[in-house]
Amino acid sequence: MSRGVSRRRRPRRRGDAAAIPPAFAETLRAVEEAKAALVAAVPVSGRVRGVPLAEALAGFEGGLALATRSMDRWRTDLVSGQWHACAEGLREAAVRAERLRLHGSPSAYEELVAALDDLMAPLEVFEPVARAVRDLAR
Repeated sequence: MSRGVSRRRRPRRRGDAAAIPPAFAETLRAVEEAKAALVAAVPVSGRVRGVPLAEALAGFEGGLALATRSMDRWRTDLVSGQWHACAEGLREAAVRAERLRLHGSPSAYEELVAALDDLMAPLEVFEPVARAVRDLAR
């Protein structure tokens, strides 16, 4: 390979349909772990506090980074639109997480729940994609 040529991965082509479900599952697992890390900040009761928001946010951002790194493994023209939607969802969730990290944290329970819901909202795109990938596997 000559110098200056990008080593960026190209999308897989049509023949790779069997590789999509397990690769997507890896990405989805990272997304779900990121969400679980974030939800851990919610107090269980008045006596049982959640983890500190900074810790939960770090876990969330780490999970998003892991999911983002795994995205190219299921990139193919068979699911190009879904892939781009998921990539955008990850990007937007990361932007929102950074904004919360840099600009303060909610103080009341209701504010916390609303803020966490807002952080996870862009990841809702993974639900219909998961159904589409399951259908592809059949």
